[in-house]
Amino acid sequence: MEPMKVELPKEITDSIKLEVLNAFKEAKNNAQVERYPLYLSKKQACEYLGITNRTFDEWLNTESIPYKHIGKVYRFNRNDLDKFMATK
Repeated sequence: MEPMKVELPKEITDSIKLEVLNAFKEAKNNAQVERYPLYLSKKQACEYLGITNRTFDEWLNTESIPYKHIGKVYRFNRNDLDKFMATK
């Protein structure tokens, strides 16, 4: 006996595809959030953004990358970096 084949309307299949893609995006974002703390070191910020230390230094000198200066240490807020990258 062959399995019964059912075709759904295009609107439903498109909606299902969109929801699956959104679920994958959300899972990916959640994984990133769990992997990186809220305040990142420069090394962590480079890794998080997927850029080299040299590129980060160039951006730090020429762009307005948001940072916090805590004592002698610079920290980069993950959420602020996301907003900054949205403008790139």
